[in-house]
This record gives sequence, structure tokens and C-alpha cells, in this order.
Amino acid sequence: MEFLKIAETLDAVSKTTKRKEKINLVANLLREANEYEIGSTSLFLAGKIFPENEERVLNVSWSNLMGSLHKVVDFKEDDLGKLYEGDAGEAISALLETKVHSQQSVLFQEPLSVKSVSEGFAKIALAEGKGSTKEKQLLISRLLSEASPREIRYLVALILNDMRTGLSHGLLAESISEAFSVDSELVRRAWSFSGNLGEVARIASKSGNSGLKNITIKSMVAVKPMLASPINDLKEALEIGNGEEISLELKLDGARVQVHKDGERLRIFSRGLNDVTDSLPEIAHEVNEKVKANQIILDGEVVAVDSKGKPYPFQVIMRRFGRTKEDRRTPKEINLHLYLFDILQLNGVMLVDEPYSKRRSQLEREIPNSMLVERVVTDKLKAAKEFFHRSKEMGHEGLLAKQLNSPYVPGVRGKHWMKIKHTLNTMDLVIIAAEWGHGRRSKWLSDYHLAVFDEDTDDFVMIGKTFKGLTDNELQEMTEKLQRIQVSQTRGYVKVKPVIVVEVLAAEIQESPKYTSGLALRFARITRIRDDKTPEEATTLKELHAAFEAQFRYKAR
Repeated sequence: MEFLKIAETLDAVSKTTKRKEKINLVANLLREANEYEIGSTSLFLAGKIFPENEERVLNVSWSNLMGSLHKVVDFKEDDLGKLYEGDAGEAISALLETKVHSQQSVLFQEPLSVKSVSEGFAKIALAEGKGSTKEKQLLISRLLSEASPREIRYLVALILNDMRTGLSHGLLAESISEAFSVDSELVRRAWSFSGNLGEVARIASKSGNSGLKNITIKSMVAVKPMLASPINDLKEALEIGNGEEISLELKLDGARVQVHKDGERLRIFSRGLNDVTDSLPEIAHEVNEKVKANQIILDGEVVAVDSKGKPYPFQVIMRRFGRTKEDRRTPKEINLHLYLFDILQLNGVMLVDEPYSKRRSQLEREIPNSMLVERVVTDKLKAAKEFFHRSKEMGHEGLLAKQLNSPYVPGVRGKHWMKIKHTLNTMDLVIIAAEWGHGRRSKWLSDYHLAVFDEDTDDFVMIGKTFKGLTDNELQEMTEKLQRIQVSQTRGYVKVKPVIVVEVLAAEIQESPKYTSGLALRFARITRIRDDKTPEEATTLKELHAAFEAQFRYKAR
């Protein structure tokens, strides 16, 4: 299959707002792909190059991409800036349509295929070490020089991980369902279990529902974690039990981890499905020492604590993620502790479909009490309030409310699990732009444009700005991060890829005609940088509207 067919399909998808039409367009394309190209085709449609459960990355910065582009066409940065309207791929495509470039010299080459693009990306990812930057630029320039402007639009989007076509994960699952007459829920479930959309699509095309049912949780393959929905008070938490008891667990201020133990093998994965075992050697040792099961998959949180067990801020534990065996230095007064709250598999038996109450009982039989997250099972508001208050005194974020009969649904944020924070109006926002500061802050990008995700438009919409909350060291680190993901710059305004997530506290959410979102934050400040979260996990516009309405629950309006 020619890569141009993917580009043309994505063009058509981005031009329609009709859900069914999007599904049919993608389904028709998937049916055309053969068994060997359907995996890459599905990933490209999702804006991905490699499966989520793989460690491979392109590791290509904006400056590297620009270096590659200069090898293909003669242009000035201002040329690109004038064409940029929020989509880097579209701007570069438009640039090449207005320039005479080296594509003329490759008119007689074979058209780009899904296979050749996939192989090209694989070579780029393999380039490492000394001289790798030049090698990556050369490989990218070859790829771009063989592509038409339409193809380049989506090649760039894939390289920058910035696909904007209105094709959500839910629509992709339904498109696979439509293409191969399979159950969309089975597609979503298989995708969550395997972390590989391409493989799920291939199996759906070849073996249908029966094949999808055979995709289960596997040891040493990370599973998307189940997520909790935010709510505003304990009364609402108790209501999810419909008069029955619920489990209230401590909501810890740490890093979510998934622990896989299989005989002598042990792996620890982050919530982003990255292998962080080498960053947490003491946690791996603790599991090997205290967990006796031969094969087990556990869900929990790693917290940094002092000698008395009091938790440190979130940033302390996040400094450990990504460190290697050669760099494990941590002050002696900082200890890491693993708290576990769920079990997904035991000795080859998958437990995710069992009710939470049964999974918790099984967990308590398999691990020592010292590793269990503390909880209270109740249907009484008074008991819930007492535990909520005690969680604050213990230095934790709040509570998680869980239905006793709830299954474990990987990758889903639903009504089975709810989270109640002591700071009830924090939200996870994405930085989409920044401005250089003034005076003492003139050396930093310190005024941040904050956005939520609009599910209807598949884009991020701005809801406010803030310059508050970060220390000088964090401002320096943030400036360096933002410069690495810079898309364009106009005077003191820097547009960036929407990839950095920050937790934000606001005094109030207000209606605002200033922003297309219709809402704005009042007195916003950043409370922490969420390196562990992806933009897909950010607060949505619908959630922000719900929070806006909740402000008036007990007030005159």
C-alpha cells in the first residue's frame, strides 16, 4: 500500500465532523491493507510509529527536523513561521508546495509505501551514540525528499508525535470493529492488554473475535493502568455505592507503577508503560524479598518518604525515574516505599474480571501488610470524613473511592474508581506556548499558556496563563524542555508541541469570551510538573465544564 493512501484518508478524516463518516473512511483503508502492512497502517493512523509497549523512540528534536528539511529545500525560518497556523506538518507541507526542492531529482523513484516508511523510521530509531544526530538528519531528509507535500504533512506529524486529524482512540477501535466485523469492546480490551494497536488490528483482520479473545495479559508486558475520575466531595463518592459499602483507599502522592514478577525475572513499569526497573533497584529487591508468589502482576505506587515515613513531594520520586544503574544516588534520608493496591494476574490466572473485593482479598494473601495501601470500607459519611482528614494529616493527596464489585478495566477512567483530593480544584493541563519573562525572569520562559483537551475537535484549547508556582531551578529546567519542543517563535512568544503536563490549582473557573473554550482560570498557579502523565491524560474541556458547574452546587448563582 502506498503511504499516500494513508495521507489522503487522514486528509478526508480531518475535513469531516461526522463520526460515522470518519469510521467508514478508516475502515475502508484498513480493509485494503494486507496482513504485513496493517500493523504499521493502524499505528500511523493513530499518530504512532511504534507500539506503546515498546521502548523504541525516534528521539528527533525540532532542530534536528529543521536540519533535515534544510537538506531537502532552501528556506528561511521566517518562511515557515509565516505559514504556521498551529500544525507544523501542514506548515512544512505548504512550504514545500511553494518551493522548488530536490524532489524533482527523484521523480523516477518508487512511491513511498507503508513498508518503506516503517523501515525508514526503524533505521532512524536505531541511530544512537556519536554521530547519530547527523545520521538521523540524513535518514529523515531521504524520507522527506521521496515524499509528496501531502505525505510530508503526515510524516512530520508522526516524527513530532503531533497528529491532529480528529481520529481518537475510540474512533480507531470502532473503525477496526467496522472493518473486520468484530466487537469494538473486544478491540479496546485487547489493545489495553497488549499495548500494541497494530497487532490487535492484524489479529482482528485474520482471526476475528475469537482471536481478540485470546489476547490476554502477559507477564513482562505492561498493561495500561485503570484510572479514576475526579469528584468534588465525599458524599458523591459514597453515592457510587448506591447505598452499599465502598472501599476508600489513601491516594498517595507518588509514582504509579506496575510490578511483574515471573520466577527470577522482575520488571517494574511506569504508568506510561516504560521499563523503570533499573531506576528503582531497592523496590525490585523489596519485591523479590517479600512477595513469594512465583508469577504475579501488581498495581501500586512508589512514594518517597523520610526516616519517619512522612511522604516527600511528588517531584522527589520523579527525579529517580529514568536514572540508570550508574546514577542511583539518593540522599540517605530519602527512602522509597512501594504501596500496592491491586493484583492483575497470579500464577497465570488473569484476575481483572474479578470484583475488586475478591482481588483485594487475594492481594492481602500474597503480600505483607506493610506493602498494602491503607483503606476503610464503609457506607457512612462520618467515617469517610474522618479517614479523609487523617489522610491529610499523613501527608497524602486524598482518597480513592472504589466500588467493591468493580472489575479492573485497563486504560479506562470511569465511574468504578473516583478520586477526591484535599485540593479539590486541581487539574492536569498542557502547556501549548510560553513567553519570555521580564526583569529577573527575562532569561526564562516563565509565562505559560495552559490548555485542556477538547474531545470534539481533537485539539487543545487555551483556558488561561500563569507565571506562578515554579522555583528558579524548575523555571530553568522548564525553559530547556520548552526550547527542545519549540515549534515556532514570534518575538517573545514561543509555540511548543503540546506534550508537557502540569498540575494546576485555580481559585475559580470563570466564563470567558476571550478563549474559544469559553472558560478561563482565575488566579492559576502550577503545583507540580507531571512528567509521569501524557497529554492524553490531561483534563478535558468536558471535565472543566463539569467542574465549572460544580462550583455552584452550594452557592447562589
